Amino acid sequence: MNRNHTLPVLALLLAAMLSACATVQNNHDPIEPANRVTDKVNDSIDRVTLKPVAKGYAAIVPRPIRRAVSNFYDNATYANTILNDFLQGKGEQGSRDLIRFLINTILGAGGLVDVASSMGFERHEEDFGQTLAVWGVSQGAYLVYPLMGPNSVRKTPDFLTSTATDPLFWASFALAPYITIPVAALKYIDQRAQLMEASDMRDELALDPYVFTREAYTQNRLYRIHDGNPPVSKTDDDWEDDDFDSPNGEIEEEPQLKPRIRMESAPPADIMQDQPQSSPTQVLDKVQETSTDNRSSTLPDLQGKVYVIYLSSHYSEAEAAAEQGRLSRLGIQSKIYPVTINKRVWYRLHNSKYASKAEASAQLKELKARSNLTGAWIGISFE
Repeated sequence: MNRNHTLPVLALLLAAMLSACATVQNNHDPIEPANRVTDKVNDSIDRVTLKPVAKGYAAIVPRPIRRAVSNFYDNATYANTILNDFLQGKGEQGSRDLIRFLINTILGAGGLVDVASSMGFERHEEDFGQTLAVWGVSQGAYLVYPLMGPNSVRKTPDFLTSTATDPLFWASFALAPYITIPVAALKYIDQRAQLMEASDMRDELALDPYVFTREAYTQNRLYRIHDGNPPVSKTDDDWEDDDFDSPNGEIEEEPQLKPRIRMESAPPADIMQDQPQSSPTQVLDKVQETSTDNRSSTLPDLQGKVYVIYLSSHYSEAEAAAEQGRLSRLGIQSKIYPVTINKRVWYRLHNSKYASKAEASAQLKELKARSNLTGAWIGISFE
Protein backbone atom coordinates (compact mmCIF):
# COMPACT_ATOMS: atom_id res chain seq x y z
CA MET A 1 0.00 0.00 0.00
CA ASN A 2 2.90 2.32 0.64
CA ARG A 3 4.36 3.87 -2.51
CA ASN A 4 7.67 4.59 -0.83
CA HIS A 5 10.23 2.05 -2.05
CA THR A 6 13.00 3.44 0.15
CA LEU A 7 12.65 0.97 3.01
CA PRO A 8 12.90 -2.21 0.89
CA VAL A 9 15.92 -0.78 -0.95
CA LEU A 10 17.67 0.18 2.30
CA ALA A 11 16.83 -3.20 3.74
CA LEU A 12 18.46 -4.96 0.80
CA LEU A 13 21.56 -2.78 1.04
CA LEU A 14 21.84 -3.48 4.75
CA ALA A 15 21.38 -7.19 4.12
CA ALA A 16 24.15 -7.20 1.56
CA MET A 17 26.55 -5.50 3.96
CA LEU A 18 25.75 -7.95 6.75
CA SER A 19 25.67 -11.18 4.76
CA ALA A 20 29.37 -11.82 5.30
CA CYS A 21 29.00 -11.38 9.06
CA ALA A 22 26.56 -14.19 9.81
CA THR A 23 28.20 -17.23 11.36
CA VAL A 24 27.11 -20.28 13.28
CA GLN A 25 29.24 -19.26 16.23
CA ASN A 26 27.20 -16.13 16.91
CA ASN A 27 23.83 -17.85 16.38
CA HIS A 28 23.26 -15.83 13.20
CA ASP A 29 22.97 -12.66 15.31
CA PRO A 30 26.26 -10.78 14.77
CA ILE A 31 24.70 -7.36 15.37
CA GLU A 32 22.75 -8.27 18.50
CA PRO A 33 23.41 -4.93 20.28
CA ALA A 34 21.91 -2.99 17.35
CA ASN A 35 19.06 -5.47 17.01
CA ARG A 36 18.23 -5.14 20.70
CA VAL A 37 18.03 -1.35 20.41
CA THR A 38 15.73 -1.60 17.38
CA ASP A 39 13.62 -4.23 19.11
CA LYS A 40 13.25 -2.03 22.17
CA VAL A 41 12.20 0.96 20.05
CA ASN A 42 9.73 -1.18 18.09
CA ASP A 43 8.26 -2.54 21.32
CA SER A 44 7.89 0.95 22.79
CA ILE A 45 6.12 2.22 19.67
CA ASP A 46 3.88 -0.85 19.60
CA ARG A 47 2.83 -0.45 23.23
CA VAL A 48 1.63 3.13 22.75
CA THR A 49 0.14 2.81 19.24
CA LEU A 50 -0.69 -0.44 17.49
CA LYS A 51 -1.25 -2.70 20.51
CA PRO A 52 -3.95 -0.53 22.17
CA VAL A 53 -5.72 -0.09 18.83
CA ALA A 54 -5.55 -3.84 18.13
CA LYS A 55 -6.98 -4.58 21.60
CA GLY A 56 -9.85 -2.21 20.97
CA TYR A 57 -10.44 -3.73 17.54
CA ALA A 58 -10.58 -7.25 19.03
CA ALA A 59 -12.92 -6.09 21.81
CA ILE A 60 -15.37 -4.20 19.59
CA VAL A 61 -15.44 -6.14 16.33
CA PRO A 62 -17.19 -9.56 16.51
CA ARG A 63 -15.02 -12.59 15.82
CA PRO A 64 -16.85 -13.60 12.57
CA ILE A 65 -16.18 -10.18 11.09
CA ARG A 66 -12.54 -10.25 12.18
CA ARG A 67 -12.23 -13.70 10.58
CA ALA A 68 -13.66 -12.31 7.33
CA VAL A 69 -11.17 -9.43 7.41
CA SER A 70 -8.28 -11.83 7.95
CA ASN A 71 -9.52 -14.04 5.12
CA PHE A 72 -9.65 -11.05 2.79
CA TYR A 73 -6.06 -10.00 3.41
CA ASP A 74 -4.80 -13.59 3.31
CA ASN A 75 -6.41 -14.05 -0.08
CA ALA A 76 -5.26 -10.66 -1.39
CA THR A 77 -1.61 -11.54 -0.67
CA TYR A 78 -1.84 -15.20 -1.69
CA ALA A 79 -0.26 -14.58 -5.10
CA ASN A 80 3.12 -14.44 -3.35
CA THR A 81 2.59 -18.00 -2.10
CA ILE A 82 1.58 -19.18 -5.57
CA LEU A 83 4.64 -17.59 -7.17
CA ASN A 84 7.00 -19.18 -4.68
CA ASP A 85 5.29 -22.55 -5.01
CA PHE A 86 6.42 -22.67 -8.63
CA LEU A 87 9.85 -21.16 -7.91
CA GLN A 88 10.45 -24.01 -5.44
CA GLY A 89 9.41 -26.61 -8.00
CA LYS A 90 6.13 -27.44 -6.24
CA GLY A 91 4.06 -27.56 -9.40
CA GLU A 92 1.13 -29.53 -8.03
CA GLN A 93 0.89 -27.42 -4.87
CA GLY A 94 1.20 -24.24 -6.94
CA SER A 95 -1.67 -25.33 -9.20
CA ARG A 96 -3.88 -26.17 -6.22
CA ASP A 97 -3.03 -22.85 -4.56
CA LEU A 98 -3.95 -21.02 -7.76
CA ILE A 99 -7.30 -22.82 -7.79
CA ARG A 100 -7.75 -21.96 -4.11
CA PHE A 101 -7.14 -18.27 -4.87
CA LEU A 102 -9.66 -18.26 -7.74
CA ILE A 103 -12.33 -20.09 -5.72
CA ASN A 104 -12.06 -17.73 -2.74
CA THR A 105 -11.93 -14.65 -4.97
CA ILE A 106 -14.98 -15.64 -7.05
CA LEU A 107 -17.11 -17.71 -4.72
CA GLY A 108 -15.86 -16.25 -1.44
CA ALA A 109 -16.86 -12.63 -2.10
CA GLY A 110 -13.37 -11.43 -2.88
CA GLY A 111 -11.83 -13.62 -0.22
CA LEU A 112 -14.00 -12.66 2.73
CA VAL A 113 -15.13 -16.28 3.05
CA ASP A 114 -12.69 -19.18 2.89
CA VAL A 115 -14.72 -21.46 0.63
CA ALA A 116 -11.71 -23.33 -0.77
CA SER A 117 -10.65 -24.93 2.52
CA SER A 118 -14.00 -26.69 2.85
CA MET A 119 -13.46 -28.00 -0.69
CA GLY A 120 -10.12 -29.58 0.20
CA PHE A 121 -7.79 -26.81 -1.01
CA GLU A 122 -5.75 -26.16 2.12
CA ARG A 123 -3.88 -22.93 2.71
CA HIS A 124 -0.07 -22.84 2.43
CA GLU A 125 2.50 -20.24 3.40
CA GLU A 126 5.41 -19.78 1.02
CA ASP A 127 7.65 -16.75 0.57
CA PHE A 128 10.84 -15.84 -1.26
CA GLY A 129 12.92 -16.46 1.86
CA GLN A 130 11.77 -20.08 1.83
CA THR A 131 12.51 -20.25 -1.90
CA LEU A 132 16.06 -19.06 -1.34
CA ALA A 133 16.46 -21.70 1.37
CA VAL A 134 15.32 -24.39 -1.10
CA TRP A 135 17.86 -23.01 -3.57
CA GLY A 136 20.60 -23.50 -0.99
CA VAL A 137 21.07 -19.94 0.28
CA SER A 138 22.13 -19.83 3.95
CA GLN A 139 20.04 -17.98 6.53
CA GLY A 140 22.51 -15.16 7.04
CA ALA A 141 22.26 -12.68 9.87
CA TYR A 142 19.21 -12.30 12.05
CA LEU A 143 17.88 -8.76 11.64
CA VAL A 144 15.32 -6.59 13.41
CA TYR A 145 13.96 -3.92 11.09
CA PRO A 146 12.42 -0.67 12.36
CA LEU A 147 8.63 -1.12 12.66
CA MET A 148 8.74 -4.40 10.70
CA GLY A 149 10.36 -6.54 13.38
CA PRO A 150 12.24 -9.88 13.08
CA ASN A 151 13.73 -10.86 9.76
CA SER A 152 16.92 -12.28 8.27
CA VAL A 153 19.25 -11.62 5.36
CA ARG A 154 17.75 -14.50 3.42
CA LYS A 155 14.14 -13.41 3.87
CA THR A 156 14.77 -9.71 3.19
CA PRO A 157 14.26 -9.94 -0.62
CA ASP A 158 10.72 -11.15 0.09
CA PHE A 159 9.91 -7.47 0.63
CA LEU A 160 10.11 -7.15 -3.15
CA THR A 161 8.15 -10.24 -4.23
CA SER A 162 5.41 -9.76 -1.63
CA THR A 163 4.96 -6.14 -2.71
CA ALA A 164 5.07 -6.94 -6.44
CA THR A 165 2.38 -9.63 -6.06
CA ASP A 166 0.10 -7.59 -3.77
CA PRO A 167 -2.93 -6.32 -5.74
CA LEU A 168 -3.73 -3.85 -2.96
CA PHE A 169 -0.35 -2.20 -3.54
CA TRP A 170 -1.05 -1.71 -7.23
CA ALA A 171 -4.61 -0.56 -6.48
CA SER A 172 -3.16 2.25 -4.39
CA PHE A 173 -1.95 3.93 -7.58
CA ALA A 174 -5.49 4.11 -8.94
CA LEU A 175 -7.61 4.66 -5.84
CA ALA A 176 -7.85 7.77 -3.68
CA PRO A 177 -5.77 7.94 -0.47
CA TYR A 178 -8.88 8.17 1.73
CA ILE A 179 -9.65 4.60 0.57
CA THR A 180 -6.19 3.05 0.45
CA ILE A 181 -4.89 4.42 3.76
CA PRO A 182 -7.71 2.95 5.93
CA VAL A 183 -7.45 -0.36 4.04
CA ALA A 184 -3.71 -0.49 4.71
CA ALA A 185 -4.14 0.49 8.36
CA LEU A 186 -6.79 -2.18 8.90
CA LYS A 187 -4.43 -4.80 7.48
CA TYR A 188 -1.77 -4.14 10.14
CA ILE A 189 -4.32 -3.77 12.94
CA ASP A 190 -5.78 -7.15 12.02
CA GLN A 191 -2.32 -8.74 11.92
CA ARG A 192 -1.45 -7.27 15.32
CA ALA A 193 -4.71 -8.54 16.81
CA GLN A 194 -3.89 -12.06 15.62
CA LEU A 195 -0.53 -11.88 17.43
CA MET A 196 -1.95 -10.55 20.69
CA GLU A 197 -1.97 -13.87 22.55
CA ALA A 198 1.56 -14.76 21.43
CA SER A 199 2.99 -11.37 22.44
CA ASP A 200 1.26 -11.50 25.83
CA MET A 201 2.71 -14.98 26.44
CA ARG A 202 6.18 -13.70 25.56
CA ASP A 203 5.88 -10.79 27.96
CA GLU A 204 4.64 -13.01 30.80
CA LEU A 205 6.90 -16.04 30.39
CA ALA A 206 10.11 -14.92 28.75
CA LEU A 207 13.20 -14.39 30.87
CA ASP A 208 14.62 -12.41 27.95
CA PRO A 209 11.91 -11.28 25.48
CA TYR A 210 14.49 -10.52 22.79
CA VAL A 211 16.00 -14.03 22.88
CA PHE A 212 12.53 -15.56 23.11
CA THR A 213 11.42 -13.72 19.96
CA ARG A 214 14.61 -14.54 18.07
CA GLU A 215 14.43 -18.26 18.88
CA ALA A 216 10.71 -18.43 18.13
CA TYR A 217 11.27 -16.69 14.79
CA THR A 218 14.15 -19.00 13.87
CA GLN A 219 12.20 -22.15 14.75
CA ASN A 220 9.12 -20.92 12.90
CA ARG A 221 11.21 -20.29 9.78
CA LEU A 222 12.75 -23.75 10.04
CA TYR A 223 9.25 -25.22 10.36
CA ARG A 224 8.03 -23.39 7.26
CA ILE A 225 11.07 -24.15 5.13
CA HIS A 226 10.64 -27.87 5.78
CA ASP A 227 6.85 -27.72 5.24
CA GLY A 228 6.02 -28.57 8.83
CA ASN A 229 8.54 -31.43 9.09
CA PRO A 230 11.83 -29.93 10.29
CA PRO A 231 14.76 -32.32 10.74
CA VAL A 232 14.63 -33.97 14.15
CA SER A 233 17.75 -33.53 16.23
CA LYS A 234 18.97 -36.20 18.61
CA THR A 235 17.54 -36.32 22.08
CA ASP A 236 19.64 -37.32 25.02
CA ASP A 237 18.41 -40.90 24.70
CA ASP A 238 20.01 -41.06 21.24
CA TRP A 239 23.50 -40.06 22.36
CA GLU A 240 26.15 -42.65 22.96
CA ASP A 241 28.80 -42.25 25.64
CA ASP A 242 31.40 -41.61 22.94
CA ASP A 243 29.49 -38.50 21.89
CA PHE A 244 30.41 -36.85 25.19
CA ASP A 245 33.74 -38.35 26.19
CA SER A 246 37.01 -37.26 24.62
CA PRO A 247 39.92 -39.70 24.30
CA ASN A 248 41.49 -38.31 27.46
CA GLY A 249 38.30 -38.72 29.44
CA GLU A 250 37.42 -35.00 29.63
CA ILE A 251 34.14 -33.53 28.56
CA GLU A 252 34.36 -32.01 25.12
CA GLU A 253 32.29 -29.17 23.75
CA GLU A 254 28.99 -30.57 22.62
CA PRO A 255 28.52 -31.09 18.87
CA GLN A 256 26.80 -28.34 16.91
CA LEU A 257 23.13 -28.58 17.80
CA LYS A 258 20.05 -27.54 15.91
CA PRO A 259 16.90 -25.91 17.30
CA ARG A 260 14.40 -28.02 19.22
CA ILE A 261 17.06 -30.31 20.73
CA ARG A 262 16.50 -31.36 24.31
CA MET A 263 18.73 -32.94 26.92
CA GLU A 264 17.50 -34.71 30.02
CA SER A 265 19.44 -36.54 32.68
CA ALA A 266 19.52 -36.96 36.44
CA PRO A 267 22.36 -37.15 39.01
CA PRO A 268 23.05 -40.79 39.85
CA ALA A 269 23.86 -41.97 43.32
CA ASP A 270 27.60 -42.17 42.81
CA ILE A 271 27.81 -38.47 42.00
CA MET A 272 25.95 -37.43 45.12
CA GLN A 273 27.90 -39.82 47.33
CA ASP A 274 31.38 -39.46 45.88
CA GLN A 275 31.22 -35.66 45.56
CA PRO A 276 29.88 -34.46 48.94
CA GLN A 277 31.77 -31.16 48.66
CA SER A 278 30.68 -30.38 45.10
CA SER A 279 28.90 -27.13 44.48
CA PRO A 280 25.55 -27.13 42.65
CA THR A 281 27.31 -26.01 39.47
CA GLN A 282 29.85 -28.84 39.70
CA VAL A 283 27.09 -31.38 40.27
CA LEU A 284 25.17 -30.07 37.26
CA ASP A 285 28.32 -30.30 35.17
CA LYS A 286 28.62 -33.93 36.23
CA VAL A 287 25.02 -34.51 35.13
CA GLN A 288 26.03 -33.96 31.53
CA GLU A 289 28.42 -36.92 31.72
CA THR A 290 25.91 -39.47 32.92
CA SER A 291 24.10 -42.03 30.82
CA THR A 292 20.34 -41.70 30.54
CA ASP A 293 20.07 -45.19 32.03
CA ASN A 294 20.85 -43.59 35.42
CA ARG A 295 17.52 -41.92 35.99
CA SER A 296 15.85 -40.73 39.17
CA SER A 297 15.54 -44.30 40.42
CA THR A 298 19.22 -44.18 41.40
CA LEU A 299 18.98 -40.84 43.19
CA PRO A 300 19.52 -41.33 46.96
CA ASP A 301 16.99 -40.14 49.53
CA LEU A 302 19.14 -37.60 51.36
CA GLN A 303 18.08 -36.05 54.66
CA GLY A 304 17.45 -32.32 54.59
CA LYS A 305 17.38 -32.10 50.78
CA VAL A 306 14.52 -30.65 48.73
CA TYR A 307 13.45 -32.60 45.65
CA VAL A 308 11.81 -31.37 42.45
CA ILE A 309 10.42 -33.10 39.39
CA TYR A 310 12.13 -31.96 36.21
CA LEU A 311 9.51 -32.24 33.49
CA SER A 312 11.67 -31.50 30.46
CA SER A 313 14.81 -29.70 29.33
CA HIS A 314 15.10 -27.48 26.26
CA TYR A 315 17.72 -25.82 24.11
CA SER A 316 15.79 -22.54 23.79
CA GLU A 317 13.55 -20.50 26.06
CA ALA A 318 10.93 -20.29 23.31
CA GLU A 319 10.61 -24.07 23.18
CA ALA A 320 10.47 -24.28 26.97
CA ALA A 321 7.68 -21.69 27.09
CA ALA A 322 5.71 -23.53 24.42
CA GLU A 323 5.95 -26.76 26.43
CA GLN A 324 5.01 -24.85 29.58
CA GLY A 325 1.85 -23.66 27.86
CA ARG A 326 0.99 -27.18 26.70
CA LEU A 327 1.42 -28.57 30.21
CA SER A 328 -0.65 -25.74 31.66
CA ARG A 329 -3.55 -26.73 29.43
CA LEU A 330 -3.25 -30.22 30.91
CA GLY A 331 -3.46 -28.77 34.41
CA ILE A 332 0.27 -29.24 35.12
CA GLN A 333 1.88 -26.07 36.44
CA SER A 334 5.61 -25.55 35.99
CA LYS A 335 8.41 -23.00 36.16
CA ILE A 336 11.25 -22.33 33.75
CA TYR A 337 14.62 -22.78 35.41
CA PRO A 338 17.75 -21.84 33.37
CA VAL A 339 20.84 -23.91 34.13
CA THR A 340 24.32 -23.59 32.69
CA ILE A 341 26.13 -26.81 31.79
CA ASN A 342 29.50 -26.73 30.05
CA LYS A 343 29.02 -23.02 29.26
CA ARG A 344 25.67 -23.63 27.59
CA VAL A 345 22.31 -22.54 28.98
CA TRP A 346 19.47 -25.07 29.07
CA TYR A 347 15.91 -24.20 30.02
CA ARG A 348 14.34 -26.79 32.31
CA LEU A 349 10.74 -27.06 33.43
CA HIS A 350 10.10 -28.21 36.97
CA ASN A 351 7.09 -28.23 39.27
CA SER A 352 6.60 -28.02 43.04
CA LYS A 353 9.25 -28.87 45.62
CA TYR A 354 9.00 -31.98 47.77
CA ALA A 355 10.47 -32.75 51.16
CA SER A 356 11.29 -36.38 50.39
CA LYS A 357 12.13 -38.52 47.42
CA ALA A 358 9.18 -40.80 48.18
CA GLU A 359 6.75 -37.90 47.92
CA ALA A 360 8.34 -36.74 44.67
CA SER A 361 8.28 -40.29 43.28
CA ALA A 362 4.55 -40.63 43.97
CA GLN A 363 3.84 -37.33 42.21
CA LEU A 364 6.10 -38.28 39.27
CA LYS A 365 4.17 -41.51 38.80
CA GLU A 366 0.90 -39.59 38.75
CA LEU A 367 2.24 -37.05 36.23
CA LYS A 368 3.41 -39.77 33.86
CA ALA A 369 0.02 -41.46 34.09
CA ARG A 370 -1.87 -38.34 32.95
CA SER A 371 0.56 -37.02 30.33
CA ASN A 372 3.30 -38.10 27.95
CA LEU A 373 6.11 -36.92 30.23
CA THR A 374 7.99 -40.18 29.88
CA GLY A 375 11.34 -38.43 30.22
CA ALA A 376 10.56 -36.59 33.49
CA TRP A 377 12.91 -37.24 36.39
CA ILE A 378 13.51 -36.36 40.02
CA GLY A 379 16.39 -34.10 40.97
CA ILE A 380 17.68 -32.13 43.92
CA SER A 381 16.73 -28.46 43.99
CA PHE A 382 19.60 -25.97 44.23
CA GLU A 383 17.36 -22.89 44.19
